[in-house]
Amino acid sequence: MRKSPRILVLTLSFGSGHVRAAQAVARELSRREPRADVRVCDALEGSRLMFRAFYVWPYWAMVRYAPSLWGHFFAARVARGDTATAPGWAFRRGCAHVFRLIEEFRPETIVACEVAACELAALAKREAVTGARLVSVITDHEAEPVWVKREVDAYAVADEGVREQLRAWGAPPERVTVCGIPTDTAFHERHDARETRRRHGIHNDAPVVLLMGGGMGPTRMDVVASYLCRAGTPLHAVAITGRDRRAQRRLGRLKAEPPATLRVLGWAEDVPALMQAASALVTKPGGLTTAEAALCALPAVFFDAIPGPERRNAERVAEAGAAVIADTPEAAANAAHSLLRDKGALRLMSERAGQISKPDAAADIARLVLNDHAMNACKTGGVSARARAAAARWAV
Repeated sequence: MRKSPRILVLTLSFGSGHVRAAQAVARELSRREPRADVRVCDALEGSRLMFRAFYVWPYWAMVRYAPSLWGHFFAARVARGDTATAPGWAFRRGCAHVFRLIEEFRPETIVACEVAACELAALAKREAVTGARLVSVITDHEAEPVWVKREVDAYAVADEGVREQLRAWGAPPERVTVCGIPTDTAFHERHDARETRRRHGIHNDAPVVLLMGGGMGPTRMDVVASYLCRAGTPLHAVAITGRDRRAQRRLGRLKAEPPATLRVLGWAEDVPALMQAASALVTKPGGLTTAEAALCALPAVFFDAIPGPERRNAERVAEAGAAVIADTPEAAANAAHSLLRDKGALRLMSERAGQISKPDAAADIARLVLNDHAMNACKTGGVSARARAAAARWAV
């Protein structure tokens, strides 16, 4: 009888995207191999205060209050070809619980869904804590040299550009597979747009504009919303703040000017349904958010991209004709208004968003993790049909 595999999916919650990716991969692994023992570990949960103070909080402070400083820091790290984001001893002491989990769980495979998670897993292999196969999953359209480790057995990347980056930094080409960015199966299901609108108190045919701020970095959602809801355009703005209570408070103080309305949500469980009911998305360009929007064939307006991978995410989707990049909150609101007035442009962007979607990303990563060499990571079937279905959202 074949042994049940033990798989550890390791991530760090720098924003919610990495965690969502880890969960999507874990669910697909469990679906494909029901006997597997699949565990998800967020390394920040249980990490020591000192680790958070010297590793986590400075990053949060830079991206929230001084994003240009973070941009210079990240660019310098790439230019130098840095091979670590922190010394090994900092990970060993700051995330000792992760090493204990690896020792106790004894996984045959570790899936790393964030760059520091890759460093942790590679360090565990280097120090003979584990002999597990290591698969790194890169959930942005830009990587950095830190990802390239001799301990990594396979890389699952978002696109060809990331594959070429890793190869240029020394990753063996045969270990790098383009899979796309893994998304939850709820984004693959069809949700009733009319029912979604009714559930959120929307009872007329004015378009829905979904506003999201991402889990990290400067989020000027309230400024965008103030411009969005006072230009005399009939629309229903639905703002999802997640766990950012400060953004939720600021948005809660705003009053939309008719014919616009504003509904402010905190953590929302029905984001896939809202994306499918919306006509446009105004958001920060996190890797998972861009992939989710593409699956819903949802045109996007990007604002406040964090320098580095987020900015490249925005450029990648804009280059495909599925998004617009705005330099200011006012420009983001104006771009959304322009799209709502131009149904032809909105329809074309919706089609192009559907064309770049990767509905099989999580499945392809699961096959790679389970070492299925028959994997075909370049599937296209069903994408155009998905795009055509989603492009009909404005007929609602």
